[in-house]
Amino acid sequence: MKSHNLVKNLGVLLAGCLVALVVLEVLLRAYNPLEIRFRPDRIVLPVHKRYAFDNTEKFPTKLAKTTIHTKNSLGFRGAPPPRDFRDYLTIITIGGSTTECFYLSDGRTWPDLLGQNLSREFHRVWINNAGLDGATTYRHLILMEDYVVKLRPKMVLFLIGINDVGAGDIAAAEQRRGHDLRRMWHALLYRSEVYALGQNLSRYLMAQSRGLHHTEIDLKKAGTLANIPESITQKTLQNYQTNSLPFFAARLSMLVQVCRDHGIEPVLITQPALYGPGVDPTTGVDLSAIKVGDKNGRFMFQVLDLYNGVTRRVAQKDGVLLIDLARELPRNSAYYYDYLHYAEPGAAEVARIIDAQLSPFLAARYPSFKK
Repeated sequence: MKSHNLVKNLGVLLAGCLVALVVLEVLLRAYNPLEIRFRPDRIVLPVHKRYAFDNTEKFPTKLAKTTIHTKNSLGFRGAPPPRDFRDYLTIITIGGSTTECFYLSDGRTWPDLLGQNLSREFHRVWINNAGLDGATTYRHLILMEDYVVKLRPKMVLFLIGINDVGAGDIAAAEQRRGHDLRRMWHALLYRSEVYALGQNLSRYLMAQSRGLHHTEIDLKKAGTLANIPESITQKTLQNYQTNSLPFFAARLSMLVQVCRDHGIEPVLITQPALYGPGVDPTTGVDLSAIKVGDKNGRFMFQVLDLYNGVTRRVAQKDGVLLIDLARELPRNSAYYYDYLHYAEPGAAEVARIIDAQLSPFLAARYPSFKK
């Protein structure tokens, strides 16, 4: 009798959960208050979108009081594409949050400032920012294939690395493998608002654990973590080297190949961060001992440098221009509002560094645009 009641109660519980999921699915289809850009097999770009943020609480000292962030007809940041597109020096920047610069106002992001710098040296420069907060190289491939190759810009700049940390064979995980019933199940999941919401919440929580959330950090109050046991460090690094880096390298090479298949010149840019070796010149804080989640700056730098190392090797192997921003941008809290995202002075310095290395390359490759 007891086992019968238990089975009955479990059945009622499962039925209730199923009904709740169906109701939630219907409600989210009718009205979804959250902007979900990433679906399992596609990207939904926010076209003609305008964001306005009051930064006084979240970023009290590092950002302007108000941020205005707009998306154009493409779903990117920047001017709409000119009618005579082929007659322009067209550049698109692709990356995650450190490219999108979500909380910097229009005209203040590093792609905007890079465009301003390049316009002093070249005629008819058009640059758009296709950065997407949280995007991995898997998402960059979808973005390239579904959107960017149709435009055929002359060049794409990829600032990549941090969002791929720990990401393994994402494509295999997303494939609809197996028998017909399994493929039908995947097709159903991929169109589900509840499933998409769950995936995006999972990405958000993972980003939080890596210090990727957008919140101004006071280094003097962040705390320190001097040492992490060597056994944990080596085990984690080895796991990344075995289960993540080979797939990251493969996706980078695929991005390069997609570009070249469509007559687009790729440029790879390494991912800088505030944490790592040295002392912050602004606050005097040891950036290697600074606490980043449950790790410290030294360990997080080691992890990120593994991925930057892959970017350097792929650039060399595939004959791609590399801008080693991770080594060029000083670790200085004046440039960042947290461990990864740039304040306005940081965006300006990023634009200056990229311009200094990109301009000679552009002049040699596209001399007709040189002033």
